[in-house]
Amino acid sequence: MAHRIGEKEPIGEALVRLVRDDLERARHALAGRQSRERRIHRIRQRLKRVRSVLAVLKPALGERATHARHGVASAARLLAGARDADAAAASARELRAAAGAADDAGLDRVVASLTAAAEDAHHRATPVDEVRRRLAAVEADIADLPRHLHGEALLADALEHSYRKGRHAMAEATTSLSTPDLHRWRKAVKDLWHLLALAEKRLPKGLADERDDLARLGELLGQDHDHAILAEKLALSPEGDPALMRQLAVIARERRRLEREAFALGARLYGPKAKRFAKAAKVR
Repeated sequence: MAHRIGEKEPIGEALVRLVRDDLERARHALAGRQSRERRIHRIRQRLKRVRSVLAVLKPALGERATHARHGVASAARLLAGARDADAAAASARELRAAAGAADDAGLDRVVASLTAAAEDAHHRATPVDEVRRRLAAVEADIADLPRHLHGEALLADALEHSYRKGRHAMAEATTSLSTPDLHRWRKAVKDLWHLLALAEKRLPKGLADERDDLARLGELLGQDHDHAILAEKLALSPEGDPALMRQLAVIARERRRLEREAFALGARLYGPKAKRFAKAAKVR
C-alpha cells in the first residue's frame, strides 16, 4: 500500500501502519542493492516521515511516542556523515555556477576538495548493524500500538499545530535572519509538507498546490542552510584559502537571493492565521 492514508482507511489505523511500514522498509533497505548514497538518502527520508507521524500520535501515546522518536533520531544521526559531505560538495558546485566563469572565487578548488571528501565518506564503513539494532528496538517498542485511535482529531490537530509552528518560526527567522532560526523554519516546513502528503486523499484537493509550494520553500531553505554550513567550514579551515573573502562574498550574495525568495513564498503560505488554515485543511 502507498505511503498515504487511504481514502476509506480509518485514520488511526493508517497512522500506525505508516510508522511500521517505514521502519521496516528502512531497516531492510540497509542491505539493499541500490548505491550506498541512494540507500542512505531513502532511509533518512523514511525516518523523517516516521518522526512526523509519531508527532501526530504523541497526544495519544505520550512518552511512548517521544521515546520512539528519540530512537529513530539516534539511528538517523549514524547515517548523517555521508549526506553532510554530499551536501557540502553540492553547495560548492551551486556556488561555483552562481559565481560565473569570469571569476569563480577559487571555488574550483573548493569543489574538487569537497567532492573528494564526499567520495571518501561514502567509502567509509557505515555502522549498519548498530542502525539496524536501533530501528529494531523502536519496532519492538511500538509493536503493540493501539489501532483504534481517534485519528481524524489527531491528524487535524497535528496539521494546525505544524502550521502554527511554521508560522511562528518564520516570524522568528524574519526578525533574526540567524542560521539556527532559518533551519528551525525549514524543519517546520518539511514537517507540514510530510503531513499534507500522507493525508492527501483525506484533504481538500486545493491543498495540492500549497504542498508543491511548501516543497519549493523547503528546498530554498535547505540550500540556504547548506550554504551557511559551507561558509562556516571554509572560514574555519586551517588551510586558509587566499580567495576566502571572495568565496564568503559569493555565499552571502547567494544566501540573500535564496532568502528573498523564501520569505516572499513564506509570506503567502503562512499569511493566514492557524485557525483559517485548519478550516481550509479540514480532514474528511
